[in-house]
Amino acid sequence: MPTIVCFGDSNTWGCPPFANIAQTPDRIVPARRWANVLGRELGPDSWIVEEGLSGRTTVFDDPIEGVHKNGSRTLIPILESHAPMDVLIVMLGTNDFKDQLSITAYNSARGTLTLIQMIKGHFAMVEHPPEVLVVTPPAITEDAEPAMWGVGHQRCRDHAHYLEQVAHRTGCFHFDANKVVRAGIDGIHMDEAAHDVLGKALAVEVRAILAMRNLR
Repeated sequence: MPTIVCFGDSNTWGCPPFANIAQTPDRIVPARRWANVLGRELGPDSWIVEEGLSGRTTVFDDPIEGVHKNGSRTLIPILESHAPMDVLIVMLGTNDFKDQLSITAYNSARGTLTLIQMIKGHFAMVEHPPEVLVVTPPAITEDAEPAMWGVGHQRCRDHAHYLEQVAHRTGCFHFDANKVVRAGIDGIHMDEAAHDVLGKALAVEVRAILAMRNLR
């Protein structure tokens, strides 16, 4: 049974678009979140692990929301908790563009590169390490709350371009979510319809990866 681990932020956790930043975050029900749509498309012989954390960055400590939001701080325990795995999907970077961090698209992609280096190093002695699928998250739009995101919609430009380079140079796979979905009314989060579309699109990608590994 192939295992697919989905390592991401609030768009993997399932936070829907919200009306304002004072609203308490809700959560999309499990069956309608993209990771579980992916699992349903792949069929009952696949095991999906959701590892979404709202506010998670690639490798940057958040001085406001806490250092535990730094993806590099929790990556290795997650890899060990869910091993062995066949595909690791990494969809991160959105929170790097928050105003308190002000990271560029280039440096956010470098953060993903650091995560990939950690993954490759961790599995260096494993006969069949997992394949890594890097997913560029939906781009931040001008609807994003400026008090939180500043000009994040500008800083995230070229994110997919740099992540494609990172994936290519590290032997990983890449999928740009912007080809099939966009952020909802808050300029950050996907709605249920987008989760459904993304889950189905990623199922095509993952199925091809598993076929390459002779697992489907």
